[in-house]
Amino acid sequence: MSIVRDEISFRISGQNGDGIFSAGEVFSKICSRSGLHVHGYRSYQSVIRGGHVNYSVRAANWECRAPADHIDVLIAIRGDSFIVDAPKMSEGGIVLYDSKGFRIKPNEVKVPEGVKAIDMPAVELASQFSSLKIVANTVFMGAVVALFDLDMKVFENMLEDNFRSKGEEVINMNIESARAGYNWAKENLEPIKHTVKIDPNAKPKMFIGGNEALALGMINGGLQFYAWYPMTPASPVGQFIATYGEKVGVVCKQMEDEINVSNAVVGAAVTGARAACATSGGGFALMTEAIGYASMVEAPVVYIEVARGGPSTGLPTKQEQGDLRQLLGASQGDFPRAIIAQTNVEDGFYLGQEALNIAEKYQMPVIIASDLYLGEHFETVPEFDYDRIPIERGKLIVDEVPEDQRPYKRYLVTDDGISPRTIPGVRYGQYDAGSDEHDEFGHLISDVRAGYPDAIQIRIQQMNKRMKKMEVLLKELPAPEAEGHGSNDADVLLVSWGSLLDIVRESRSQLEKNHGIKTAHLHIKYILPFHSKEVGEILQSYKDAGAEIILVENNYTGQMGQHIRAETGFEIKKKYLRYDGETILPREVTDAVLDLMDR
Repeated sequence: MSIVRDEISFRISGQNGDGIFSAGEVFSKICSRSGLHVHGYRSYQSVIRGGHVNYSVRAANWECRAPADHIDVLIAIRGDSFIVDAPKMSEGGIVLYDSKGFRIKPNEVKVPEGVKAIDMPAVELASQFSSLKIVANTVFMGAVVALFDLDMKVFENMLEDNFRSKGEEVINMNIESARAGYNWAKENLEPIKHTVKIDPNAKPKMFIGGNEALALGMINGGLQFYAWYPMTPASPVGQFIATYGEKVGVVCKQMEDEINVSNAVVGAAVTGARAACATSGGGFALMTEAIGYASMVEAPVVYIEVARGGPSTGLPTKQEQGDLRQLLGASQGDFPRAIIAQTNVEDGFYLGQEALNIAEKYQMPVIIASDLYLGEHFETVPEFDYDRIPIERGKLIVDEVPEDQRPYKRYLVTDDGISPRTIPGVRYGQYDAGSDEHDEFGHLISDVRAGYPDAIQIRIQQMNKRMKKMEVLLKELPAPEAEGHGSNDADVLLVSWGSLLDIVRESRSQLEKNHGIKTAHLHIKYILPFHSKEVGEILQSYKDAGAEIILVENNYTGQMGQHIRAETGFEIKKKYLRYDGETILPREVTDAVLDLMDR
């Protein structure tokens, strides 16, 4: 009996320089223009050319927001594809390769039982239209369109759009190459059977990545200054803002290192600009002193940390949620800051705006926690609501300081811990922004006054003032709630954070549908300040009712579990932790839950 699928799962793999990402993006857009929801994910190594890379595409009529558990069709450009990618094939899947064109040896062609490996003369077919070997990718993609019974006209229209600037000759060459692959597959291969409904007249959906969504959200939220130093996997944030920010007045500055980046955004924020930067773990380590400085001078800055495998350079192009403790421990001493985890691509757009608002309203650094998987994968998303989140600048004085607030006290002690803020040039609004402890005017008390009774009292007042913001902010942030079954009838409560939201959601669907397990899900987004009371009560209620509680994280030590224990006293003993650099798949969560529940 042949397998009928309810989704499309495709991967192309080869080396850097083989055009893998371009081909993957092309197929993603074909699916999007066919009216489907699309999830695209690229995996690569830390070299400019060579190394093994792949691009995976999943498409369906329903919102697929997690990676596919298996691959149905694989284009294997190199022999390593049979080592890395072929083992992930689904039963009845098809691998397309070109042994002659890409010198793949017979002993390299190994696929799981039930998978077909098809030697396709892609390079030979492409040579009829071009001397460029990379055109074989277009031939292969034509065959994939045929295998999934997609509309070839959609592919042809896309090729025309992509190559319009290069002229008719290039357009026709690519279209003819695609048709050659399509016709070859129709004549030689049985298509993959599926129930996915294709609508070639559908309105294309926005197809955007997690990093790009954050960048677009910040631009929409009034971002004025962005500084960066390239570091995988955070670089796409800067690349997006450098490309599009100038059109709406964003100053984008590439600095010589992350120390300068971190200080530049603090300076920009002090002058009144909405300011942000992004980096990964190694760069964030260099930024941390300036983060503490931002908190001391109460400068509103957004820091984005897109985690990768550590420690040190670690796995610079691989997935891990291993930097949570680094974010919690950034800089020295006690100081107010918010730490918020991006949960998915769509969330990034709104979080980019929310973070800028929180930074200005509470005059503190805001750290957005992301990771390689979330930042580097792409999804079709609903059209963003550009007016949902209004810009809130807080207690900002831009004209002149009112008479009843003179002489101006930049660090005035207030009930909510937030003082009126000015920017340079505001009449009567000058102040010192030193990195040492200070009084309400900004005058330093850390030198010859340190230890004197009046200075001791000022220190207490200023610390209490700054930290008061955390209490006020916590009341504004929505407390987490458990999704799914209530504590009275759930068999298991899964706990996760950050990029695992939709992966765990899909696993829950598998557990409910295929195994009859009633699930609930507690997902943490707001990490600092933390809803200790609410989280503790949720966990205790499910435990008291007899539900299994299982932590799911992409790191070795279960860092969110440790944070929850520190904040609530509740220890989650059962865990599924992955730390090999790969993204957790829904079926892996499902298998882990079944194992931990002894099912």
